Parts: sequence; structure tokens; C-alpha cells
Amino acid sequence: MTLSLVIPVWNDPAGLRRLLVQALALGVFSQIIVSDDNSVPEVSAAALGVSDPAILWLRSPVQRGAGHARNIALERVTGAHVIFFDSDDVFLDEFPVLVGELAGMTYDFCLFRHADSRMRLHGGLGPLDADDAAWQAAGAMADRPTPLSAEGAARLCQISAYPWNKIYRTGFLRAHGIRCTEIVVHNDLELHWMGFLKAERILTSGRVCCQHFVQDDGGRLTNRSGRERLEVFRALEAVGAALVASPRMRDYLEPFAAFYMRLFDWIGQAVEPELRASLDAMVRRFLLVQLSEPVFTLIVLRNPWVGVRINRALGGGG
Repeated sequence: MTLSLVIPVWNDPAGLRRLLVQALALGVFSQIIVSDDNSVPEVSAAALGVSDPAILWLRSPVQRGAGHARNIALERVTGAHVIFFDSDDVFLDEFPVLVGELAGMTYDFCLFRHADSRMRLHGGLGPLDADDAAWQAAGAMADRPTPLSAEGAARLCQISAYPWNKIYRTGFLRAHGIRCTEIVVHNDLELHWMGFLKAERILTSGRVCCQHFVQDDGGRLTNRSGRERLEVFRALEAVGAALVASPRMRDYLEPFAAFYMRLFDWIGQAVEPELRASLDAMVRRFLLVQLSEPVFTLIVLRNPWVGVRINRALGGGG
């Protein structure tokens, strides 16, 4: 198994250096691609003091977001498998164990558990409660990589759409044209959902293989609260169009609706107050395009809570 590591980075030299040192020490990557989204100053082997033949350094001439950084790196991936990882996160000891277990196995992607820094502050070792509940409901807690059932996939697809908790088969991504949406934030939604829609064989591992760090008051792109949040509809519309055309529409229709209604609630709390009216209007337009009467009826039958939320968002009360 040859595994490439793609690291988009923007103005995080300390985090990037920490991750590169760790990744080289793990000894499981045949290639490491650093994709610099126009950092100031530019990141480089000389600037970070990290040099290795396995590292390929890319740089965008303008800042276009992590989605673009991942996409240009994917074009240069040489490994049979690839993982996209953020510069401010770290691998845990279970990751190389999982890589060893995956050797010789056939899959389109393998999804593994992660530790959220907010849970670790309270003594936990795993994702946030909602994601943890999805893992439990999907029956995907075994350490060794295990095929995920269709029913389990319909549960697990609703977890937070992170890019760094999956090992993808490179050929799978390229064959289906699966990429990140080139927007500043929420660019990983399309990668996450298209993977579930297109995959023929998904593996899961209950091993906690990395830690995600959250800084609620930090200066990261994920802390943005401006108009860039409203670009999320570009990603959701792309997924919605693919879902309608997919033979798996009935499996993923209600999970996708539940996912984006929760996401709209979260964005509504995160954006600046003066943008909430614009967000509400865009939500209504999105729902009116996405939901024919038969589709809405099917969603309501499977999840009445989602139906109530949709009705409220459309201005129907309830």
C-alpha cells in the first residue's frame, strides 16, 4: 500500500512543521504534498527546516482556500491511496496500526474515528457526542477495518464532514471526479458526501487515529463568520444534484436533509447577525429547488423532525 499525505496550509508554519516532523517519523507515507494557499511568508523546506525527498512543495499564487489547495495537490498524488490532513491536527499512535491492517484490502475509502480536543479537555477520547452516537448506531466500532453496510452508511454519512478522517483510494476519487468545492469554508462537504454516494466498498475502523484541535476564538478559516459562510450552497447544490441522479437516492435522501438542516442551524449561530436574513432567504430557495412534494413526503415519513425543521425554514410555522 502506497499512501500519499496531502496537507493544505495557510499561515500556520508552526503547525505544519510539527506535522511534517511527525509524518516523516511515522514512516507510512510514500509521498507528502504541502499545498500552500499563498501563506505570508511562504512556507518552504528552508523556512521550516524540514527537508526530505518525499515532500513535494506546491504553492497557489493567490489565496483560494483549502479546497483549491487540496485539489491541486490531488492532481500530483502518486500514492495508490491518499489522506487529506490539516496542518494544525496530529496523528495518534493508532494511525500506523490502521495503515498496516489496510494493506492488501480492497476499498474506496476507509473512515476512522478521531479525538476532538473539546472532548479531551473533559477526559474523553473520541469525537463529539453527536458523531459518537452515529458511530454507535452504525455498528462501526470494531478496531479492525470492517465493511460498512448500506444501513450503517446511511447513519455514518451524517457525521461532521471532515476531510482528514478518511483514507481514500486515489483511483476512486479520480474516476468519479470527486474533489473539494473551491470555496473558503465548507469546502470539504462535497468530498465527504460524494464519497458516500459513489463508493462501492466502504471500510470503517473504530481506532482513534488522529486528534482534531478546535480553537473557538482563533484566527483560522473555520472561525470565519462573514459572507463566505453563505457559499456553502455551492457545495450542497452539487451534492443535491448528484443525489437526485444516484441509484442510492432513497438511502441518502433523509440523511442528507437531516445533515443540512443541522448545518443551517449551526451557520445561523456562527454568521454575523446582519447576514442572517440573507441566510434564511438562501435556505428557502435551496429547499424549494431540492424538495419536490414526493421527496418531502418521503423525508417526513422517515424523519418527522426534519420535516418540521424544513417547514419552519420555509415559513410554514409548526
